[in-house]
Amino acid sequence: MPWLLPTRSLFWRAFLTFWGAMAIILVCGMLFTATVAWYRINSLDGLNPASLTHDARQVARNHGMKGLERWVEAMDRRYSALKIYVLDARDTEILGRTLPARTHDWLAAYRAATDRSTQADYLQPDPAGERVSWWQPQRLDLPDGSQLLMLFLPFDSSHWEVLGLSPVALALLLFALAVTAPLCWALTRHVTAPLTQLRQATHALAAGRLDAQTPPKLAGRKDELGLLARDFNAMADRLKALVDTREQLLHNIAHELRSPLARLRLAAELARRKDERQDMQLDRIERECERLDTLVGNTLRLARLGAQPEPSDALDLAGVVSAVVDDARYEAGEHQVRILWDSPAPVPVTGDRDSLASAIENVLRNAVRFAPAHSAIRVRLLVGARDACLEIEDRGPGVPPADLESLFEPFFRTASGSKAPGSGAGLGLSIAQAAIAAHKGRISARNVSPQGLSVRMELPLLV
Repeated sequence: MPWLLPTRSLFWRAFLTFWGAMAIILVCGMLFTATVAWYRINSLDGLNPASLTHDARQVARNHGMKGLERWVEAMDRRYSALKIYVLDARDTEILGRTLPARTHDWLAAYRAATDRSTQADYLQPDPAGERVSWWQPQRLDLPDGSQLLMLFLPFDSSHWEVLGLSPVALALLLFALAVTAPLCWALTRHVTAPLTQLRQATHALAAGRLDAQTPPKLAGRKDELGLLARDFNAMADRLKALVDTREQLLHNIAHELRSPLARLRLAAELARRKDERQDMQLDRIERECERLDTLVGNTLRLARLGAQPEPSDALDLAGVVSAVVDDARYEAGEHQVRILWDSPAPVPVTGDRDSLASAIENVLRNAVRFAPAHSAIRVRLLVGARDACLEIEDRGPGVPPADLESLFEPFFRTASGSKAPGSGAGLGLSIAQAAIAAHKGRISARNVSPQGLSVRMELPLLV
């Protein structure tokens, strides 16, 4: 498959759309998360761990455990970026909350401290608050003399922990849906809309409208759907041409059958009189029957050539031509016409011997029929790099230039050809064209000077 530019391939369009949406979600999600995290961090700027510790000690000393519980709950509601945990002597949080893993580590380090004097210095805050940090456990004294341990858990090291909060995760999910939904809809529409148009054209073709075509805008696309639309249009045109050809063929057959049938009917009517011309009428009936048999046989042969499988046998084209020329020389001798042919070295091609011989024979017999007496028909086989060219040239009257393109149509006969002795129904060259086309070859005709017609048949060589 030829390389397609990214914008001209459905794969690249889907690929770029997907990664474009991912990039938008990633960048906007990072900005949103960073904004929320920055807002929460800034919310701690107005708080001082020493002043909070001082307030907590006053509440614990004046109001006891119940007042301390109300103070912790109020602080949680007021500062979402700061968590305050107060533990009793059994390390149970007074509000019944579970301690995060990091606070467990701080608590274990605190319990492992053995130097009580160092521990006392560590726990006593400086009056100005300079030595108290968010990471220092602080002791609180209750009126009954028992002690509690207060831990701070600020939003400190990982700004991305905000992703663990359900409102932010929900907001990111909704944002991702808002970005991907229209992009997925646009991509799906980009693919399904042309397929709908192609489906409508297919239904029209199946309903018998052989002139059905895809919209020009769809056929003009540069991606795979545009290629499919152009292939569909080509298929529809080919199907219409085949159906038109079949209808024209049936019309021509009916027209060609009327004349011999009318002559048969007249000859049979005359033969019933049983006069001296009865034998002549019976001979005429026999000739018309032979003509009908030839017409039907050639028509069936033309139909079979269009339906036969692709030929696959290895043949020597020079040998096939030599056999046909040898048979045609008997008929040419009766017309006092010579056939000039020098058999070259073997020319290998892929094909069916019978259909190739039939094509060459129809062209050669047509040349013999129109060649004047005492003239020569030249048969030449030229071999190129990829093709073999067989050329049959006579010295007959030629064909009017306007009729050259129609020469290979079924039942077509020129004005001079229809009056020639032994003129057939006009199927010989059509059979030759069908046989050459089945071998993936080409056939053409041209007038030569000073007089004559040259028919050229080109066949691909066996690789």
